[in-house]
Amino acid sequence: MAGSETNNTWTRLENLEPNCFACGFDNKHGLNMKFETNNEKLRCRIEVPSRLRGWSNLVHGGIISTMIDETMSWSVLHLLGKLFLTKSIKVNFKKPLTINTPVIISGYIVEQKSDRAVTMAADIYDEDEGLYASGQGEFILFTPKQFIDLGVIDEEQLKRMAGSYEWFDN
Repeated sequence: MAGSETNNTWTRLENLEPNCFACGFDNKHGLNMKFETNNEKLRCRIEVPSRLRGWSNLVHGGIISTMIDETMSWSVLHLLGKLFLTKSIKVNFKKPLTINTPVIISGYIVEQKSDRAVTMAADIYDEDEGLYASGQGEFILFTPKQFIDLGVIDEEQLKRMAGSYEWFDN
């Protein structure tokens, strides 16, 4: 959970994918998640708008799951410097999250199982560290060549990523 970070210096991360539903800065229908890191964890501060609600005034469970997956994904990219695909994800809903509630989503590494697999986790909580949801996921790690061969990314996009992230394992 939050509050256990030992490094309290947070740096904003650049997003290179403008159309992503979760983090795309040009996607007017998305969440527009913005991340920062202290090099131990990642976090995102967000209030889910009413257009993404589920029943009544609750944030839709699929949106909560998306926020957890996106935070774990960014954590893989920025904490490990690796390309990845989500293999599986499990979300535990602890208490209802209402729309327009300010929350923090924190992502971190649970266990790197091999050079090809890692377990990640993310928690959604409020400023008082009240936990709304937590998730854990298995991620498969790829080399840039494997990603290109799979058709997940093209070489031009890979070059932009490598140019923006000096740590990127190209």
